[in-house]
Amino acid sequence: MQNVIIDLINYIDGIVWGLPMIILLVSTGVTLSILGGFYQIRKFPLAVKTIMWKGKRGAGEVHPFKIWAMVMGATVGVGNIAGASTAVHLGGPGAVFWMWICAILGMATKSAEVTLSLWSRKVLPDGRIEGGTPYYIKRIPIIGPALAILFSLFAWIAAFGIGNMVQANNVALGAEYVAKALGWPVFETRLATGIIITIATALVVLGGIRRIAEVANYMVPFMAAWYIIFGLGLWIIYGYNFGDTIAKIFTYAFTPMAAAGGLAGWSVYNAIRYGFARGLFSNEAGLGSAPNAYAFAESDHPGRQGFYGIFEVFMDTIVICTITTVADIITKAYIERPDLSGAALAMEAFFRGYGIWAPIIMGIALGLFAYTTILTWEWYGEVNWRYFWVVTLKLPEKPMLWIWRVLWIIPLIPAAVAGSLFETFWTFSDMTNGLMAIPNLIAVVYFAPVALKLIKDFYSRHVYETGEVSGGAAPATEAVKEFVKDFIRAMYTPTYKLITEKRA
Repeated sequence: MQNVIIDLINYIDGIVWGLPMIILLVSTGVTLSILGGFYQIRKFPLAVKTIMWKGKRGAGEVHPFKIWAMVMGATVGVGNIAGASTAVHLGGPGAVFWMWICAILGMATKSAEVTLSLWSRKVLPDGRIEGGTPYYIKRIPIIGPALAILFSLFAWIAAFGIGNMVQANNVALGAEYVAKALGWPVFETRLATGIIITIATALVVLGGIRRIAEVANYMVPFMAAWYIIFGLGLWIIYGYNFGDTIAKIFTYAFTPMAAAGGLAGWSVYNAIRYGFARGLFSNEAGLGSAPNAYAFAESDHPGRQGFYGIFEVFMDTIVICTITTVADIITKAYIERPDLSGAALAMEAFFRGYGIWAPIIMGIALGLFAYTTILTWEWYGEVNWRYFWVVTLKLPEKPMLWIWRVLWIIPLIPAAVAGSLFETFWTFSDMTNGLMAIPNLIAVVYFAPVALKLIKDFYSRHVYETGEVSGGAAPATEAVKEFVKDFIRAMYTPTYKLITEKRA
């Protein structure tokens, strides 16, 4: 029976992630980029400036930076380590280039869907927000309500893959790698990892979106800085291979790479497929996942949250995924250890640079990445679970939400100990991601004029009226100046002062 289910998952995944899905993803990103004049590139400094926004906030339930940190907690997950390494393992160095293309196009797609989530949300009389991806999908004439129901169904099912089982399984895989190095028993290590994740998750998700966002607000900046610093350190250690690594990334994005080091070689199609699949798995642009959180942000303009989305994709894929993939290639771990994939391949790359310290470095990174992803995806699933069972089928809200939260906890331990199902968990996640992306992308394309109009209104009018951007100075110049000033100050200001300022 298990083999039948695995074969079915593989079959559906092959259909969902065939050429049509790649075309749909690329065409959506290209369309939005062209119609918007590639604003995600031209106005990128404004995205940096927006992240540091301290202006008067509008309606919403949670501080906008905390929502951004919460969403980053989901996008920066084991996909940035295990998923990115799997892309190199299955697609070769050329897959990295296509991950970058996925990110550039995804910056436009993510900003559009996030903007639509603010545009379509409802502010209830008590100040609570009712919103998320299904709420703008259902606005499509005739087919919208049916597509919204399908999306919500696919989304809460997908949450158990990308946001739950994959995260727990890959943290346990990293723990197993450490256990083998230290001579610890493998099964017991995996079991202990699953128990710890389960308890830590339960303590937070029961508090809802505010508690999740509060935890992410402190964890995400630290975990991102931790991984980036040690990742760049590895680049420096193997700096003599850096030029060759970059050359491989660009060369094999367009030409096949012959067999090497025991690997079977890579085709251009595999580079494109896995570059996009793992890039989407990581930054989730086009999935419709992030709007389920951004809709609850305190905001004075829908376009503002769109720029949060731009910076989110940039940090996730262009920065953090690149740290991983270059590490795999620059150390030659991807060729010399063809038996390794996912987190184990990344662990091997870091082990070559940091030796016995690698398990600690990667163990902390994997644990934090996975934990924050589990927390945020619980909320994504909850929003869509509520839409499916409460909003659509009219079942009582409180019992259904408690059922969801209990169901969310259950798979964590089994997924952690099921080491043999590593590839199946990834395939299941790819499949469900693709299924939920289809109705969302239809809505994003349909409402593209609305999203682009709001985004343009934000950067061409609103930021000047609020005084964020001076009419006498170029927005890019001012944003870069402020970013550099704040960055340098943050380096030399005591942490307790920064935390106090953030709370204020």
